Amino acid sequence: MRWPGTGRGLAAALSVLVLSVTAGCDRSAVASTAPAAKPAAAKPSYASELANLDAAIADGVALAAKRPDDTLVPLEVVTLYLERARLTGNYEDYRRAELLLDAQPGARVPTASFCLARARLHFTLHRLKQTAAALDTCPAGTSAPDMAALRADIAMYSGRYRDAEETYRALVNQLGGSQHFTRLALLRKSLGAPGEAAALLEAAESRYYGVSATQKAWYKLQRGLVALERGRYDEALALYRRAEEALPGWWLVEEHIAEVTHFRGDNNAAATLYRSIVERTRAPEFMDALAAIEHAQGQEEKARELSAQARALYERRLSEFPEAAAGHALDHFLVHPVDAPRAITLAESNFRVRPYGESAVGLAKAWILSGQPKRAVPILATQVANGWDTAEARWVLAEAMDRSGQRSDAERERARALSKNPESARMYALPQ
Repeated sequence: MRWPGTGRGLAAALSVLVLSVTAGCDRSAVASTAPAAKPAAAKPSYASELANLDAAIADGVALAAKRPDDTLVPLEVVTLYLERARLTGNYEDYRRAELLLDAQPGARVPTASFCLARARLHFTLHRLKQTAAALDTCPAGTSAPDMAALRADIAMYSGRYRDAEETYRALVNQLGGSQHFTRLALLRKSLGAPGEAAALLEAAESRYYGVSATQKAWYKLQRGLVALERGRYDEALALYRRAEEALPGWWLVEEHIAEVTHFRGDNNAAATLYRSIVERTRAPEFMDALAAIEHAQGQEEKARELSAQARALYERRLSEFPEAAAGHALDHFLVHPVDAPRAITLAESNFRVRPYGESAVGLAKAWILSGQPKRAVPILATQVANGWDTAEARWVLAEAMDRSGQRSDAERERARALSKNPESARMYALPQ
């Protein structure tokens, strides 16, 4: 069965959403439209953030109906849909956002605001080619920083890391908004500089002047992820607890607490947390995480039931949003060798639309699972040569080399992985 840890991929996906909705603007500009719509009298919580977003969307839809000639209100509603999708993990809001954009006059003759909104939605859904095409339709006068940031995002997820870094650094030095520091932080984390990434995330957090409790919690969550990927469980958990204090009840934070609880060896507590999260979210990623624990504890029937439910949900997502769902669904199909053909298909599709390090790791795992480790080696070796330098990439490369008979090379890569994350063997071990 799959080991818990799928939430790291989900958090990465939500990082993409953060980039897309904050492109070229201070986070406070968007946040003030949603959670600030109705100032909270009490401490923010997941429930209050969701209620505020629900109310803001309802108000926006009503206002758009009263002012059919106003082209900006619907675009604000699109942003709010993406905000709510980020908070809840509900893919239906992506559909709502896309349908609303398709109904706008800008779909025929794009304005600056429309083309950027379209590009951000495509980027959120992992459609890099469509993102670039949308940017190509932007008229003269469209915000240059917004355009530059999104094109750098495309470069990042296309494996052109140095091109992305050049632009990200320029935006940090020229504008220095929280979102610019965030972009550079997420890139540097993946290029082997976690200490720098942590410092950049702290800088981003200190430069965030908005009121969104979701955003404030997200920064702490990301800092926790940097610690986790260095094998620092206690530090990660402490940061996750701070995120939980910033936004009590957010399932994404709770899932990461469950994950690190599992890594620390307390499977009973982790399972209890995952059961609560599954009940509230019905998300397949967490069904798989819980299924792995149930399997480890000998609860085979419960594990099979959870896995079957997760598969059905993944199949639905893949039919509706294939690019966005492929990477998440891949983890589900990397459990059993019998699923290797499907895993390879998903991994190749995922890598085709976003040929960067994380997708390469997924593709390498699929080839290893299928008994073809030699095909995995050049995929990851190329990414490492281009600058992608995470403990997971090094560990999976070592596994591929070891199973290909390259023992000395495997030992070298394994040592490099352990130097980055001493817990690599526990966190990244592959099925035998």
